[in-house]
Amino acid sequence: MKKIMLALNAEKPDPQSVAFGVYLARLTGSQLCGIFLEDQTPTHEAGVKFAYGSVYVETIDADEEPIKAFKEKAAQLNIRVFKEACEAQGINCRVHRDQGVPQTELINESRYADVLVSGPVLFASSALEMPAGFVKTLLAKSECPVIIAPHHTHPINKILFAFNGSASALFAIKQFTYLFPELKDTELVVMQVDEDAVFNEEQKEKLYEYLRVHYRLINFKDLRGKPKDELFDYSLRENNACLVMGAYGRNWLSKFFKDSTAELIIKLNNLPVFITHW
Repeated sequence: MKKIMLALNAEKPDPQSVAFGVYLARLTGSQLCGIFLEDQTPTHEAGVKFAYGSVYVETIDADEEPIKAFKEKAAQLNIRVFKEACEAQGINCRVHRDQGVPQTELINESRYADVLVSGPVLFASSALEMPAGFVKTLLAKSECPVIIAPHHTHPINKILFAFNGSASALFAIKQFTYLFPELKDTELVVMQVDEDAVFNEEQKEKLYEYLRVHYRLINFKDLRGKPKDELFDYSLRENNACLVMGAYGRNWLSKFFKDSTAELIIKLNNLPVFITHW
């Protein structure tokens, strides 16, 4: 992997997301590109005014000027802190300031990244909204794999592959493997999350043959019961791990997030979650 994009709120960046982005950049020797998103949507609509017998359109509210100046100062300060954090760790970094509609800007940027890192509360409307609606949209529309950063950054010592036998699940495994060859010596657990929770022996043999080329420590785990509930319960007990999941099409995630299990995985677990589309 060569280019990691890190999505940040320019006014109030998440320090844990920065820490995790720096960790991944060091792990992979990649460039870390900080995408500083600035919502420039005007808070007041332009209105028609009358002055000295003439009509004019008011486009700037004088009350907004101090707010704009504050946001500009905050963005410059946060960009400087980001650059200093990267330099201190020997990370090659770049900065993009996107001053438009944040979702649109970030999805456009994702087309030119190997992977996009985002915190779970990026542009959340409240402290209780996790993952934020902004992040859910990002997961559904991103044009590259997305990693939701954990609440606290720890070295990845285990990889959890959620596998249901589908092409999308295997695609996610391949994408993660191609992007992170540095984790070849990390313990790998392939979790069967299908309703039957039983690996087909032929399928298991072929999957093992593929993984054995890339990893040294491979285990298979059958999760019995409701797949999503079992997935949450199992990952909750893990520390220093990364959860890898696949998605088929754009509707998969919307259905997935209607179930509280998905939100709990991100809200309560201290695990980075890697999701990509088939």
